[in-house]
Amino acid sequence: MVSDPVELPFIPEYGTEYPYDKNFRVTWFEANFSQAHYKVHNASRGSNACTLIAVLMAAKCNKSKLMVNDPGESLNMRLILLLAESMLEGNKIHDYLKMKQLIKHINLNVPEAIKYAGPIAKTMVEWKSEIYTDLLSKSLYKNIMENWRVWRGRLYGYDLYVILVADSRTVVFIIQSKSDTVTLVDSHAHGPDKGAFIAVAKLRKLKHLCKWYSDVMYTHYHSEPQRYELSFLFFNK
Repeated sequence: MVSDPVELPFIPEYGTEYPYDKNFRVTWFEANFSQAHYKVHNASRGSNACTLIAVLMAAKCNKSKLMVNDPGESLNMRLILLLAESMLEGNKIHDYLKMKQLIKHINLNVPEAIKYAGPIAKTMVEWKSEIYTDLLSKSLYKNIMENWRVWRGRLYGYDLYVILVADSRTVVFIIQSKSDTVTLVDSHAHGPDKGAFIAVAKLRKLKHLCKWYSDVMYTHYHSEPQRYELSFLFFNK
């Protein structure tokens, strides 16, 4: 399915913080800049399009050949625009799928999201997918890194996109070898005062980033997942 381009309702305001003794940078967006609230007509409603949004975000980063800035620098404005486009397009596609009754479950899995994301995801390949039954706060870093090491030995040079599904929420980690960065993109709202966020760390600080994200899940959703899925994706050149 192809989603026609849509206008951006607004460019969001945001603030920056550096958690864990400045080990990485987090850009928090205003409350209305999240998948449930960022609409063309600024009409707030729920959204279950997070897996589509994660796939679209990965595909747009790949297509634009975006190189993520070092966490010590300012966030790429292009990255913010790609997230805005991904939320709008993801919601539009998801609304269409619901209207046409093309999906059995309100939350798409990763293969379904790739299928319905359209031509931009045509070269996306799911290298590996695993369901883990461990406490996310204790195992997320280990499970990402173990797969990253295998990946690095086989297809080093390709960007690796890791989609995490936990507690019915989907986020995406973007691992870039050239910039030695890992970027975590979460399109959900986080309470009444915070919207989506983009966090950027050097790859060697991934452990801090994973710990911080598990803290975010507990702080904002009282969630401590003991079952989650990781899908490892790349794009054929």
